[in-house]
Amino acid sequence: MAKFRSLLLVTLLASLSTVIAESWKVSDINLQVTSRDGTKKLDYKLEYPNAAEDLTAGSTDSLKFSFKIQNKERPHQAMVLFKSQDEFQDEIMVAASVKTSGKGRFEIEFAKADRKFRYGTRSYSMTFLVGGPKIDEPLKYNLGQIQVQGPSSNPPTRPTRVAYMAQPEIHHQFRPDQKLINTAISGAFTLFVLTPFTVLFFLWSKLGINFAPLKALAQRPLNLITAVVFFGSVAGMEYVFYSYWTHVTLFPVLQYLGVLSLVAAISGRSVLSTVQARRIQRTSGSAKKNS
Repeated sequence: MAKFRSLLLVTLLASLSTVIAESWKVSDINLQVTSRDGTKKLDYKLEYPNAAEDLTAGSTDSLKFSFKIQNKERPHQAMVLFKSQDEFQDEIMVAASVKTSGKGRFEIEFAKADRKFRYGTRSYSMTFLVGGPKIDEPLKYNLGQIQVQGPSSNPPTRPTRVAYMAQPEIHHQFRPDQKLINTAISGAFTLFVLTPFTVLFFLWSKLGINFAPLKALAQRPLNLITAVVFFGSVAGMEYVFYSYWTHVTLFPVLQYLGVLSLVAAISGRSVLSTVQARRIQRTSGSAKKNS
């Protein structure tokens, strides 16, 4: 029991130490303001959570920010949020690159940075933000304030209109409906397609129609039903093709054809077997007569 309590105590202490350690730790924090020729104008070395004071920068100066993450885990996001201390409350995000060693930095030239820095001389609060998926509590570190002077010549003007507003309506132009072919031409081609059937019926009338197979089928109801199912499935497939041409889409057509094809294959095999048996019987009968 004593060993169990000792083990439980060690586990709780280890868990507590893990929870306490799960926070971002930064060191070697450095803020530098340099002129265009690279001369250092201001150099602040900070320790968390201290903030810099009396930071100023000209319109052509640069701000360099460097730090080091002490945690083994590398952050997925590390950035500094600049927020103007006036009625506009403009926000500017500047992302920092972090190496595998934990060292991170960024450098911005106010003359080439976001145009919000050039809307006149203004003070900005600087908040260092660090976050990642494996550490729940993100770091939010107030670095202090910096005053950035606006450009002396050709300063950008703040847009007077709202950036997000209703845009002019887009009028889509659709293609006109396809013109149908002339009714007379369509009818002529329809008659041309039906001509072979007319010739077929005419030849059948001259040669004569043999109704003996129908009488044989009538004597055997099962064969008659099979023949009706076969020809019905063939007619059904023709109707499916017609429906696909007029209004039905492809996937329903494939489903219908799959079922009808299976029915036609099974019933057609039975019909062909019946026809073959009748021909064999007829051939054997004629052979006996000749003998």
